[in-house]
Amino acid sequence: MTASRRASLAYFAGTWALLASFRAHAPVHLDTARDLLIARDCALGGACAGAGPRSSFAGLVQGTTWSRLLELREHLGWDLAAIERVADLLVACAAALVPLVARRLGAPTNALTWALWLPATLLTIGYPRLWNPTPWPLALVLTFLALLHGARTGGAAALIAAAAALALAVDIHVAAGVLVPFGVFAAAATARRPGLVLSAAGAVFVGVLAASSPGAFAENRAILAPHAAAGSAGLALALAAGLAARRWSAEAGPRRARIIAVLACLHYLVVLPLLALICGHGLDPRYFAPVVTPAALVVSLGLSPRFSSRLQLALAGLVVAGHVGLWAAQRAFDPQFRLVEAEAIARELYGRGLAFGDLYRHVRGPRAFDLVSTLAALEPPDGRAGGQETRDLLIVRAERAALADPLPSDWRVVALDDTHAAVIVALAPTLELTRFEVCGATDDCTEIAVDVARFAQGPAMRWAARAHAGLADLPRRFAGADTAHYHVRRRVTDPVPRIVLFPDDCRRWQLAAVQPDLVALTVTPGPRCRWWLPPVAEIDVRDLALSSLVAAAGGNSPP
Repeated sequence: MTASRRASLAYFAGTWALLASFRAHAPVHLDTARDLLIARDCALGGACAGAGPRSSFAGLVQGTTWSRLLELREHLGWDLAAIERVADLLVACAAALVPLVARRLGAPTNALTWALWLPATLLTIGYPRLWNPTPWPLALVLTFLALLHGARTGGAAALIAAAAALALAVDIHVAAGVLVPFGVFAAAATARRPGLVLSAAGAVFVGVLAASSPGAFAENRAILAPHAAAGSAGLALALAAGLAARRWSAEAGPRRARIIAVLACLHYLVVLPLLALICGHGLDPRYFAPVVTPAALVVSLGLSPRFSSRLQLALAGLVVAGHVGLWAAQRAFDPQFRLVEAEAIARELYGRGLAFGDLYRHVRGPRAFDLVSTLAALEPPDGRAGGQETRDLLIVRAERAALADPLPSDWRVVALDDTHAAVIVALAPTLELTRFEVCGATDDCTEIAVDVARFAQGPAMRWAARAHAGLADLPRRFAGADTAHYHVRRRVTDPVPRIVLFPDDCRRWQLAAVQPDLVALTVTPGPRCRWWLPPVAEIDVRDLALSSLVAAAGGNSPP
């Protein structure tokens, strides 16, 4: 067995063992629920658009690679834990290819390279979340494996394969498209027959995108059409630069591949911030995933001679310790529901005959929208109708040892693991959250009617619509506002329930006024204020056990 094969086996085994043994379970998240719902549309023969979710990156639409994997889960009947294992396997497979990429550069494949590549990869895909960037590392490593091999040899087959791999990477996440001009430059600079390679690679790139995600391809083409002149000019500039660079790149070999790797990093680190500045878009860590592999190899190439074997092993040990620490911290301190835990909650709720229409508007608790969106993707597709539940359902993740003893008879406790449980408490609401007013800063008020009928199962329903179950386009309406004001009517009761607010992505929900027949709230709009129902619960002040549970879950109310 060659040294590179031994390194590949070691990278694969080490990565797989670490991720599989210490899996920090994915939290419930709106993006994950959205992807599960898109996959369900296709799996059940519904409105399968041949496209993934819309990205915040210039409004472009993601491809279907990730949602097709989730669709396979639906067909095979896998649980959500299986998707986590598949995600870990994909990262381990990507790690196994890193030594092969390093061989094209003449770079070392030692503990330092692994210690640089793995944490940067996990950070940029948002580990442990399961979402569109999850399978990205494998496609990106394949892209650079082919591209750098082509740059080293000038071979047409490798450069055309790089175009296919890059198309797959763009299908997974459109941010990889930033590499397209550089791919043109690299092919023009290093290919023995640049005209043939560029023509074939362009056809393969477009063909893979159109065939894999026809809906996304058509919509993105329409979005980019007004910018065709600017895009063509950029590609022409990349082509001209590549042809001009053929003088210094005439000699094939690892040195040329190293230069291409360094230039790939510089290109991405310059062009991406410029695009973000032009579009007014933030730079999330995931947008840097496309250059993790060449950057890790270039840095390792420069630092390895200065780092002893012991120091390199120590750094790899720190990466292992950090991952284990993340796993331990999540288990000990992170109160969020995990994706795998949502299945147990779904079995309990849907086993009682409830439908998603009963849960939307009624689920209460910390980050309730992430949970209820996930539950939307787990509803049995049996045509059930909502309307049976009129109470609010407070759902809280708690340590089993901290629960009241004896438990109140009306609490339902769902075991999640050895130490945690989901507590479900039915509450009699007084707030009229089926109809209320939302006002802007100038007191331009809109009456909102919460419509759950549009989420009912039917022959023409779109499951994916449940992921963004907002209210009358309020997020768009108040996108530029400083504050939105809610006026919610309530029934007068004795005693009056205490209003409790839970944390969510808006982070600035506040009680402005509490009257016997009216509750006024304010919220500061923001890009992650996805659900525009207030994250409230109503607590009987005489119920000490429930008050303690709510306080432990982060609920708060004014003095």
